Amino acid sequence: MSERDVNETSCIPGYVCYGSDWDISSSISTPNKRSVVPCRNDEKTFCVRPANEDICSDLTVTFTPGECRGSSFNVTKSISVDFLNPSEIQQIKPTGLPAEINTTLPDLPKCKNLSVSYTCSENNKADVKLSELKPFTDYSCTGLILQNSISINKTTPSVHVRVDCELTITNIKKDLTSTSIELSWKTTSKNCQQVLPLLHELSYDCSCDGQTGKVTSPDGGTCVITGLNPFTGYTCRVRAKYKNKIQVSTGGEVKLQTKVGTPAAVTELKLHVHEHNTIKVSWHRPSTFNGPERKYIIRLNTADDKEVTKKELEGTKYEVEFKDLSYSTSYKVKVTAHNGHYESIPQISEISTLYNNKAVIGFRVFLFIVIVLAFLFLTYKFYIQKFRKSTNDVNDDMELEAIYENRQPPGWHHKEAH
Repeated sequence: MSERDVNETSCIPGYVCYGSDWDISSSISTPNKRSVVPCRNDEKTFCVRPANEDICSDLTVTFTPGECRGSSFNVTKSISVDFLNPSEIQQIKPTGLPAEINTTLPDLPKCKNLSVSYTCSENNKADVKLSELKPFTDYSCTGLILQNSISINKTTPSVHVRVDCELTITNIKKDLTSTSIELSWKTTSKNCQQVLPLLHELSYDCSCDGQTGKVTSPDGGTCVITGLNPFTGYTCRVRAKYKNKIQVSTGGEVKLQTKVGTPAAVTELKLHVHEHNTIKVSWHRPSTFNGPERKYIIRLNTADDKEVTKKELEGTKYEVEFKDLSYSTSYKVKVTAHNGHYESIPQISEISTLYNNKAVIGFRVFLFIVIVLAFLFLTYKFYIQKFRKSTNDVNDDMELEAIYENRQPPGWHHKEAH
């Protein structure tokens, strides 16, 4: 058997195959004991798998015929990069953006300028470059193997790629009023920081215990939550979302308390006059104090709104009295709730004290005494007059009797002529 009796043929992709009419199964020897496998379709053909170190160089196979069959001979084959088996290429998926697939080619020390260029497709849509991949999206990526930037018509196995950007809401600042909270923040990412300004489909939601806010800057970073209750604790959250669907951030939670506000007004203010010159005031507590303290301020004013006096009560008491007031006088009562910072709108009511009943009773007693004294005086005078009249009548009768008897009446004295 000679070299002319051995022919190169095709049988197994990636293998160098030789066939002969001679039985060469035991005649083939390879460098470093490369494996030799029979062709499945032809029992007279045997194939050698080039090692990676053989690519871009020559592979020499030695044939050693048996006795009486001739001397040994070599068959040399130039192994091109076409013998590269793409399944042996290691592809490490990207974990961040911009995306990179780290491709580890087999050790090909004699091959130069090999590279892989990837294109990716989302749900069989148009191909995009690896650098154009978007976050939170599933892609199927395939690499085209190049040598000296020229395709060798081999591609890598398809690899699934999805990069979930790890977004964190940090550095939350706040501006508080009694009924609103303004939040501002920064968004950082461990694996996508470079592309954050380019993520135009990234948006934000903000809320405080279910009360949603309005993002006030086009690219996020600031929002205002309104309609909150004064002096109330809230847990506020900022969440990033992608394509208005996927919640994609961590952090962004802060506990806050709105500022003190104005208390609500007291209700059901009632005034009653007691003992003619005492005003009793009662009310119901307001719905909320909106602040740290709870107390009431009750002002007593004249009808023309000049303050007479005022009282302060703790928030657990709901009535007060103003005593020793002027009789038959109109007063104006104002009641406000106070929380240590602000007063509520006053509840106002007017009432008048009654007349001085004690003076009336004294006057009546005095008048009674005067009437009695007058009555006694008139009675006395009547009896005096009656007594004088009776005395005069007796004297007249005695004078008449004396004249009749021709004698001087009693008490008569002779008057001498002068």
